[in-house]
Formats: sequence, structure tokens, C-alpha cells
Amino acid sequence: MLRRKNRLMRAGRVEEADALSARIGREIQSRSRSRLAKIDGRTDSKRMWTVVRQLTGRRQTTASVVHGITAETLNEHYAAISTDQEYVTPTMKQLDIDNYPLPDYVSEWNVFRMLDSLSSTATGLDGLPAWFLRVAAPIFCKHVAFLFNMSLATSTVAQQWKEASIKPVPKIAISNDHSDFRPISITPILTR
Repeated sequence: MLRRKNRLMRAGRVEEADALSARIGREIQSRSRSRLAKIDGRTDSKRMWTVVRQLTGRRQTTASVVHGITAETLNEHYAAISTDQEYVTPTMKQLDIDNYPLPDYVSEWNVFRMLDSLSSTATGLDGLPAWFLRVAAPIFCKHVAFLFNMSLATSTVAQQWKEASIKPVPKIAISNDHSDFRPISITPILTR
């Protein structure tokens, strides 16, 4: 059908070629659906993504060991490129919460809405999954709002929220240098 469509296009019979193109699109969709219909994506996501990669023509790259590049050297590289040499640590603000109420930068309602509408995402180092925060949103919203407001009022961020798991993903097929890796950071959900 593709060869016939190309012949029609070369002959200037555009309307016929467009009709054939639509037919080709429907055929591709039906064959793709039939292959994906046999797989339950909820229980066998690995197999589903394998079929999707086959259908789209994308290949999953396998990680290869690169001599001279270790976790320590990658950490040093990422620290060097992401450090601001002119950064000055701000002084910590002191609050007397007993005498002055904490400013309400973020309301409990806003925190509830954010937690309640969390989409499924990777769990950070704190181990709190998105589904748990979503289900417990009515219970956590007051306390999380307090933490957010305290953080904003004192210009500090909790140490647990600053920690991330970084996975280097190769940008190119054969990686030989530190800059050939893209750092994918998995931070705690509350940090995001």
C-alpha cells in the first residue's frame, strides 16, 4: 500500500494518495491495538513497554561499563558543574513562634489540594510514596503546611528535603566522558 501511495503521489493523483494514506493509518492502528490488547499494562508493564518499543522502533539502551568513570568521579563532576563559587549563605532568620504567629504563606487547603492531586511518581529517599501522601492528605495537610510555612519564614529547607538519588543516564550510545551522562535526580515528593 505504501508503494502504491508513493506511485499515486508521483503521478499527481493526490486525492487518491490521501485516501490510501488514511487507510494505511487505520491498518497500522488496528494492528498496533491487536498487539497491545493481548497485554495487561497494569500487571505486566515490562512486557507492554517492550511491545511499545518494538512498535515505535525505539531500542532500550543497555548500560555499559566505562573505564575510569565511577560513582565518585561522577559525584565530583556534578558537584563541580552545579556549584556557584560566588554563593553566600544567607543568615538564618530567628522566629519567636510563641509571641508572633507564623505567616500563612501556604494554606492548609492549598497543601490538601496539592497532595490530593498527586500523580504517580518516583518515591524519593524519604520512602513516602505518592499514593500514601494522596490517601493521607486530609491528615497531613495541616502539618505539611506548617513545615512549608516554617521553611519559607526562616529561609531554610529541611535536610531530608535536600537529599536526592541521582541516576546517571547515558546521553549517547557509547559514553566515554562524565559529560556524556545526564543526571536524573529523584528527590522526595514533598520537595517537588
